[in-house]
Amino acid sequence: MSQNTKSFGRTELAQCYFPNIQPMSAWLKLKSLLLEYPDLAPLAHLHRRTFLPSEVNKIYQSLGQP
Repeated sequence: MSQNTKSFGRTELAQCYFPNIQPMSAWLKLKSLLLEYPDLAPLAHLHRRTFLPSEVNKIYQSLGQP
């Protein structure tokens, strides 16, 4: 994956994966997906609302790019 990935707000990234649903619903759906992957589950429980570029790359590696 590209090392030039930018950081994303969690809702912003969720809407990339699920563009046709409301932002909060998109986040909840992405969160449930993250919980299905042991390597990604900790990202679902972060106390911040932004994914770092390295975290976005990790998500892309598991889920594919939206």
